[in-house]
Parts: sequence; C-alpha cells; structure tokens
Amino acid sequence: MKKSLTLAALLAVSCLGMVSCNKSNKETITLQFVPSNDAQTVLTRAKKLEPFFEKICPEYKFDMNVGTSYAVVNTALANGQIDGGFLTASGYAQESIENKGKVELLLSAARAGYKVQAEDFPGLTAEAREKQREAMNGTITKKGEKVTDANKADAYVYRGEQSSTVVNYYCSVVLTLRDSERTKLGLAALDTDGDGEVSLKEIHDAKAVWGTMGASSSSGFIYPTYYLYNNGYTKGFTSKSNYEALSTEDQKLYMINAQQEGYPKMIDNLMNGQIDVAVGFFDIRYGSAFVQTDGKYHNDPTLFTKTYTQAVLDPIMNDTVCVNANISQAKKDAIKKALKAAVDPKQGGDKNDDGDKNDVDHDGQPSPAYLVYQIYSHTGYVDGKDSDYDAAREMYQWTLKNSGK
Repeated sequence: MKKSLTLAALLAVSCLGMVSCNKSNKETITLQFVPSNDAQTVLTRAKKLEPFFEKICPEYKFDMNVGTSYAVVNTALANGQIDGGFLTASGYAQESIENKGKVELLLSAARAGYKVQAEDFPGLTAEAREKQREAMNGTITKKGEKVTDANKADAYVYRGEQSSTVVNYYCSVVLTLRDSERTKLGLAALDTDGDGEVSLKEIHDAKAVWGTMGASSSSGFIYPTYYLYNNGYTKGFTSKSNYEALSTEDQKLYMINAQQEGYPKMIDNLMNGQIDVAVGFFDIRYGSAFVQTDGKYHNDPTLFTKTYTQAVLDPIMNDTVCVNANISQAKKDAIKKALKAAVDPKQGGDKNDDGDKNDVDHDGQPSPAYLVYQIYSHTGYVDGKDSDYDAAREMYQWTLKNSGK
C-alpha cells in the first residue's frame, strides 16, 4: 500500500510538472528568408538572430529558417505554414494579386544607398542611371566629364562606396567580366567592335550565358527580362539546350540563361568565367561578395576592377517583410518590434560589428544589425505601405501578359 501511495504521489507530481511545463511553453513565431545569398550562410546568421529576438519579445520563441526558393517562401506564407516571410517587391505583388487577403504587408526594408547613385550622380531617370553606369566603369570623371588621356587621373573610382542616404529602392545591374580578364580565361571578347562598350547584340551574338535567379526575383530575373523585351529580345531567357533547338529566326528573340544558386555563387561563376553575364541587385559585387566576411572575395577590389557594368535598370521598391494575414495582431506586433530593434543602433548595435572585438553587449557575437546587413543589406525597417508596390504589381501583370511570348 505504501508503495502504491508513493507511485500515485509520483504520478501526481509528474502530471503537475507536465501542466507547469505546458503553461510555460511559449508560442512560436516562424520567419522564413528567401535564399538570395548562400542558403546555409543565411540560415546560420538567421539562427543567431533568434536569441536577440527572444530577448526583445520574451513572450515568444522564434524559429528562423530559409526556404528552398523564392516561390516556396511565397507559397508557405500564403498557406499559413509560416508566420512571416521576407518577400521581394515582386513576390509581394504576386501574392497581393493571386492570394488577395492571405498575405499582409508588415514592413518595407530600408537600405543605405550607394554613393555613386544617391550622391555623386543622383536620380533614377534613364539619363541619371547611364551616368551612374559610366561612373562605375570609370569612363567619366567625378564631374561627369568623359575620361581622356588628359584627365584620366580624375576618372571616377567605384568600389561600392556606401552613402549616408537611406533609400527605399534599388536597381538591378547587368555585369560582365572585362575582356582583358576574359582573355586570360581563354574566353572570347564580348566587345567585338572595339568601341569600349558591350552591347546586348554583342552579348546575344556571342551566345553568352546569363546567370539569373528564380523567376520571382525582381532584380535577378523580372527586370532583366523587361530590359531584354524593350530591346527586341521579346522572348526573354531560355536554357542553352532549348536555344540550340530553336530556328535561327527564333534565336534572335532569346538570350541564354542558367539559374544560379544565390548571388555569391553567381559572382564566383562570373569571376571564373562559368557564366558570361550576371544580373542582380545594385550591387551584388559589394553586398554578396565584398562585405561577406566569410566569403571568397571579402574586401577584394578586383571584384570591381575586373568587371564591367553593362546596364543599370529601372528602380525597384525595397524588399518586404510580410505575414500571413490570419496570425494574431500580437504576433504581428512582435515581428515588427523584433526587426526594428535589430537594426536600431541602440538595441541591435553597429552593422559593421562582426563580433571580432570584445563586445560586452553581445558576448563577443556579431551584432544583430550586422547579421541583418550581411543577410540582405538591410539597414532599417519602416511600416509598409501597400500603395508603394503599385508599380511592382504593374510589372507582375506585365510579366503574366508577356510570359511565353
């Protein structure tokens, strides 16, 4: 009987303990990143953000992960498989049209502008973007004058310098290796007429391979496709095998592409000659290579000296943080609070603090602001405004209308 009572007592205590544990269990918030940079690197950095977010919002447990593709994140968010996701402008535009009412815009990202675009040659018109392109290539001076033998010492030098100006847009850039570097790799020159510029026709006629991202990437696919369309390549991109099977007349309407596994890999493939053209956000050389402290090209200026900017494309609204519309307002507020704290210098620290120095506040670990910056180059978050993405919706509708043409 004594043993029986003891067992009963133990069971009672055990049950009470389980109830106590269940009561202390925190609700989980799941946030998912798109794999624009190396997925494993993004995941590692995202996981390091979890304890900071839980410190800011102690009532929740945060689960940060990375989707296998842009489309997977979109779908998971619309279906309620995750609470929040980092969607591109085009990704949000798509969801706001195809899954109206299921995905809610929470935040828009802010970025530090590039000095060449925000300060030295400001503007988003075609004329301003052409000046920016010339400056990035060093073919004009700081005053915007054409470089000659007489003033070549004053040629603009571009190394991805950042501006103090915070912007809510970015542009896609089209990059190639300079012909001098292509020759070293045994590749044919792209500037076949020797005028110092690489045209789309020269790229096409060389059967050059474009490195692109997934079809829902604004800067890595959609805006480059629009650029090609407006310059006569109305069919957009196709694989090399598909291209070779086309008639000569149809080939005139296509460019060859190969989808890449993130921007760091795309840059590496460009530098090694595995692809001929790279497209992505302004500037993938800087954000996905130069500042990546654990990357192959960290602080390597040859990223800029060995490459050539073929075009600076139309402006794109910054990335978004979206949530499934059905989650609680408390969860929405927590996500917003955590992300804004991460980029707040008073809470999230310095975006340049990689943890190498003795950082008492973060126990020698990279600051949250550094982690966010390394993942997506975000330096701030502001409350999202749906109407800011009207242009993105127009571009998405254009894409639907012209796909397959």
